[in-house]
Amino acid sequence: MKNRSVGLHGQYLEYIYICRAIFHEVAFKGTRMPFFSNLI
Repeated sequence: MKNRSVGLHGQYLEYIYICRAIFHEVAFKGTRMPFFSNLI
């Protein structure tokens, strides 16, 4: 059970890391994308 919770925690951290990477990518490109600035 302990190994399973550690695995889930690792997947959760990886998911957050990917989401942050995507967000930073979008935010970085968003300065040049009118569509993104319309969402703000």
